[in-house]
Amino acid sequence: GSTATALELQWDLLRSAHKWSDRFGFESVGESVGSAVLQRWEAVLAGLEVDKFSLASQLDWVAKLRLFQAYRERHGLEWSDHKLAAMDLQYHDLRPGSSLARRVGLETLVDSADVAAAITEPPSDTRAYFRGTCLSRYPDSVVAANWDSMVFDTGERSLQRVPMMDPGRGTREALADLIEASPTAAELVESLRT
Repeated sequence: GSTATALELQWDLLRSAHKWSDRFGFESVGESVGSAVLQRWEAVLAGLEVDKFSLASQLDWVAKLRLFQAYRERHGLEWSDHKLAAMDLQYHDLRPGSSLARRVGLETLVDSADVAAAITEPPSDTRAYFRGTCLSRYPDSVVAANWDSMVFDTGERSLQRVPMMDPGRGTREALADLIEASPTAAELVESLRT
């Protein structure tokens, strides 16, 4: 029955995250990483309260807004101008030479070599291992893959859904041998049933 701004909701979420970390710690990601995330989160929220543009090197949407506002003002454009629509597409172009996002001075938090490796090597300690390995090993049999399930076409009358509700299951430790012993998706799904 009450109202809250997006920023107020974020402060509430941060307080909840602090309570959770005080109770459970950061075993899954490490204390230094968990603490750094909470410190960054708090600094960003504080910055948004004072001057969102002070965060242009940290927040993509602020960097984009600053770029678009400057271009708009420099060229006397309305927000509906087709040039801004074209810029919007170019901003998110992933090619290094074409992307405006790469030119606005955003801080990089992840090493580019780690990003390149993550394209083909899923994390081994979450369900992402199962999802990524199945996509790589059985690409023609995967019909759908999302956070909490995978759907396979194993040649049966109906598609076979494999639920993955628990992020801690589907790890390399739990499934590598089973996947290695299953040359086809049909054999993998059958093995998972037993």
